[in-house]
Amino acid sequence: MTKRLNNTRQKMAEMDLEAVLITHPPNIFYLSGFSGSSGYLLLTDREALLYTDFRYIEQAAVEAPFFEIIQVKSAVDYAQLATFVSRDRSGKIGLEEAHLTLRAYRLLQKEIPGIELLPLNNFIEEVRAVKEESEVKLIARAAQIADEAWRDLWPRLKPGISEREVSDELEFQMRKRGAERLAFETIVASGERSALPHGVAGSKIIEAGELITVDFGAVFNGYHSDMTRTFLFGEPTAKQSEIYTLVLTAQEMVLQSIRAGQKCADVDAMVRQYFQQEGYGAYFGHGLGHGVGLEIHELPTLAPSGQGVLQERMVFTVEPGLYIPEWGGVRIEDSVVLDSTGAQILTKSEKRLVYG
Repeated sequence: MTKRLNNTRQKMAEMDLEAVLITHPPNIFYLSGFSGSSGYLLLTDREALLYTDFRYIEQAAVEAPFFEIIQVKSAVDYAQLATFVSRDRSGKIGLEEAHLTLRAYRLLQKEIPGIELLPLNNFIEEVRAVKEESEVKLIARAAQIADEAWRDLWPRLKPGISEREVSDELEFQMRKRGAERLAFETIVASGERSALPHGVAGSKIIEAGELITVDFGAVFNGYHSDMTRTFLFGEPTAKQSEIYTLVLTAQEMVLQSIRAGQKCADVDAMVRQYFQQEGYGAYFGHGLGHGVGLEIHELPTLAPSGQGVLQERMVFTVEPGLYIPEWGGVRIEDSVVLDSTGAQILTKSEKRLVYG
């Protein structure tokens, strides 16, 4: 925590900020260790303050020993914060613009007149993007839980079960192995529904010969994993084999060539150009990947709009996909950590088109 606070304060100094207000729960947890659902942090060059309500005072004292704990009435009670700020500060306070409601912003303006409230974008998220070794281990454990659950489940899968049965069984198997919760609502999309990138599990019955996309992950000690496998029961058609091979080839191309120092947008463009030259460019509509950690979607962003370059110890997904309306789709996704030699795959379940 000391290292994280020092890194944040260095960034504050570079931006000439007297203080930063942290309101996004994953960022609160990252900097303080506090896991309660109500609270906020105020950081200065010397002070580290955690404001929370009566329900969490004792918990905060245990989880956030590097912070002074201050009791407030609610997560938008800024009266005590205002007293502290107005005491000896007159400069700029940074705010997480993506994680502060308009109501909260107006309350701050009212409570702290004369202080410049500076909106910040990805202020802590940029620090979080490069993982510590302990974080990588927790993500790897979350990935292992998902792998083990999948390996236990797939031999028992068969035509005639519903998408929701697959989803429910996966959740049970992950929780049995230590997952504290799902990383996100499990996606199970079969037949034509597999063309829906986020087709969450429904009541549809899975039939032999149709593509089935399963996208799932576990959370362990706050850290997420993410993986996708696409498969079918029975013999694939020529087109099913073609699309699956294209997606798998695209993923392997990235996994073998990706290195620290590459621009995020350039890595995405590699796959986009490959699909374009194969005649399927119009069917790849999302980004190639996203960071994974305390949130299921975080920096870095591998997409046409992705900013910055990849660095060692970044953890992210590589998930090319092709989605053809009224036919179906294929996505293959792994979570990886980047080191000096390239991408090390954390989600290790085998990839094959035909099961059963």
